[in-house]
Amino acid sequence: MFAMASFLLMSVAAVNAQDAAWTLAECRAAQTQEAVAFCRRYAHGWFAQADPATGLLPRRLKEDLYWNAKDCAADNYPFLVLTAHLLDDYHLKQNVMHILDQEIRLTSRVGALPDTFDFATGRFLSDEPNMADIIFGAAEYIKDGLLPVAEWMGPSPWFDRMLAIARDIWKHADIQTPAGPLPADNLEVAGDLLESMSRLYWMTGDASYKEWSFRLADYYLLHYDFFAAKEFRLRDHGCEILGGLSEAYVIAAKEDSTRRDAWRPKLYAMLDLILEKGINLDGMMTSSFNIQTGEAKWDMLNDSWGYVYDAFMTVAMVDNEPRYREAVRHAIGNVHKYLGANWERGSADGYADSVEGALNLLARIPAASAFEWVDNSMRYIFSKQRPDGILEAWYGDGNSARTAWMYVLQKTQGVTAAPWRDDVKLGAALADGAAHVWISSEWAWNGHLRFDIPRHRLLHHMPMDYPRINQFPEWFTVDPARTYLVSRDGAPPETISGEALRRYPLQLAAGQTVRIVVVPEQKEDRSEMTTVDEKPLRTMRYTRRTAEAAAAWQRDVRAQLAALLKIDTLVAEKANIPLDPQMEKSEARDGYSWRELSIASTPRQRIRIVATVPGNAVPGKTPAVVCIHGHGGSRYTVYDPETIYKGFATALAQRGFITVAADVEQHAVREEGRTLMGERLWDLMRCVDYAQSLPECDPERIGCGGLSLGGEMAMWLGAMDTRIKATVSCGFLTFMDQMETNHCMCWKYDGLRECVDFPDIYALIAPRALQCQNGRKEPLSHFPPFMAEQALRQIKPVYEDLGYPENAVLAVHDGGHEIELQALMGFLAAKL
Repeated sequence: MFAMASFLLMSVAAVNAQDAAWTLAECRAAQTQEAVAFCRRYAHGWFAQADPATGLLPRRLKEDLYWNAKDCAADNYPFLVLTAHLLDDYHLKQNVMHILDQEIRLTSRVGALPDTFDFATGRFLSDEPNMADIIFGAAEYIKDGLLPVAEWMGPSPWFDRMLAIARDIWKHADIQTPAGPLPADNLEVAGDLLESMSRLYWMTGDASYKEWSFRLADYYLLHYDFFAAKEFRLRDHGCEILGGLSEAYVIAAKEDSTRRDAWRPKLYAMLDLILEKGINLDGMMTSSFNIQTGEAKWDMLNDSWGYVYDAFMTVAMVDNEPRYREAVRHAIGNVHKYLGANWERGSADGYADSVEGALNLLARIPAASAFEWVDNSMRYIFSKQRPDGILEAWYGDGNSARTAWMYVLQKTQGVTAAPWRDDVKLGAALADGAAHVWISSEWAWNGHLRFDIPRHRLLHHMPMDYPRINQFPEWFTVDPARTYLVSRDGAPPETISGEALRRYPLQLAAGQTVRIVVVPEQKEDRSEMTTVDEKPLRTMRYTRRTAEAAAAWQRDVRAQLAALLKIDTLVAEKANIPLDPQMEKSEARDGYSWRELSIASTPRQRIRIVATVPGNAVPGKTPAVVCIHGHGGSRYTVYDPETIYKGFATALAQRGFITVAADVEQHAVREEGRTLMGERLWDLMRCVDYAQSLPECDPERIGCGGLSLGGEMAMWLGAMDTRIKATVSCGFLTFMDQMETNHCMCWKYDGLRECVDFPDIYALIAPRALQCQNGRKEPLSHFPPFMAEQALRQIKPVYEDLGYPENAVLAVHDGGHEIELQALMGFLAAKL
């Protein structure tokens, strides 16, 4: 009632603001319609020019009929990918996937590293690989091509391609420096790699990327003498180093303050030199200047000005440095004076880069005059398009599409339509914290509105949303874990979860207009998002250490988690809680006995379990497995061969294992002062107690396994109960950020995220045996293998530190969200 009253009060108090918001949203809807049609024509125009034999795109239309990494792959193809997915166009999505397959198959030359492929000959353009050129092209493909796809889409096949290329680049780090070997001594490549390695560290959590980022930053900030050079280049093909160093600076500020302090003097000196010699009175930047004389080149305006100011703004956010923030504000406040300016000699690409840089900064420092300049500049870009969709007939056309989509997302505040037809008009504006979404269609439309999420946090695991090249700014976002008041066409608001707003169903009759207001039920305090210390998450993350220190870390984390789960008192009192098994049913089956019974979980709660015991069991010699179901299942489901569990419990029983299964699907806490996950885990620990109580059981050969929620609970049981000697966790290995969307939130409880992430919990199993299973057909939003591989890379170090790296494995299979029975059976037979 209070939330409803607050919503209505806001509506009365802000009538004028809402009227203005609706007017603006409708205006923006017309602007987005033009931009969306522009992007669709661009996609169809370039697909029509694809090489008939390979499907790859040429560098230019009248010459350079070849595909290369630094241009075709970096500047054109990725924005066809984004266009296909933002339009939700099935045929375009098929086309871009085909190109990826062909690009990997035909152009990968040195491992995953691509080289230039000639259409006329069907071979590489050069007879021998030139590693400097290959590394340059690969670095450009990652930074300018695959990173923007990842920034918007998160996990995808393009993300997998990026990881493969990134790791292979560093296999060829052959240039020796005081900071360690580097793949190149080119400033542009260094900047590309700093930007991409820094982001890949946040996205994957893999410490290798941090180490590579730090190695580059150490070299350029502690050893390389920028100021001895003649020229300081501030435009493309040189300015990348500034953005890259600022991105590494974010990591150091968060995780290595000593390094940040060491880097700061050189980084500040570079930024101060730019303010002294590289800008005019309006804050616009020269293309380059002579470091020694201060002479600047003003033959054309620097369309990369926004990319350079990204570094200023990032440092300002990290260090709360007001003069760098003010420098950005000054430039943004004056850019409107440069309407019709000679960006890149009037090319659409030059305008696109200039607008891109501005939009990234405007998301942090809004300025009405600059937004108007963006509108006018976009009209110039649109005017360059031919009827066939082509703009300037070279790979730079893709950059115009990139900026057009950035423009669209600003006009919709991050809301997208699926499918996004040309007759659909969609715009949005904010008023008093509420999103006012205006949508209409010329013809009947049936689809979804998709509200943006805080991607920097949920998809990329970044500690702050700092400005960075090739990102898509966040405007209005919904948190899947929160609730929102949603009012349609003035009707009383209904409460809808942020998760549901990720795919909000909507139907429009021909010519119909719908107005939707979305406001958080409780206003979100985003003040913490302006500094690097946004949230104190994962404070107990595992880092490399000695075997003794690793074991001590495990004991400490187990104790903290037991307290958070609220099972610590139960663990302490367990000796005083008799099992008191009471048989309800017993029958002989195929080589084993089937038992249904109840046991005491706590002094006040009993649980029902199923157990099987082999008919020929040898006393004290028989292995046991706790078998765990997932959402929608029960203790019986794991024995059913017709389910996604493949009847693994029955298969184990027939192979001579003791099995025990309990129900873990409850979603309500049974006893006051407990937690849901704690009660589920404690019930499973009591199953271990029961198995151990059987005379046939070998107490040194107890394992567990499960799928989905069962895979999660197998993780918890293996982590918290050291009697478990082998754990099989199927369909779960991932990160907590992934679980914040598209999943039941029953996994989460107070204090968990501040303490650990899932890889840290799995790390508690070491050095005992662990098998995780993930299927290639898992939806990307669920438990895809590539994310499991990232998580496993964070689990492996503790196994290595404890001396058993072979004991943690990932079994990737061709199925979906299901158990791969043969892998599970083989693993448990070998480890128990």
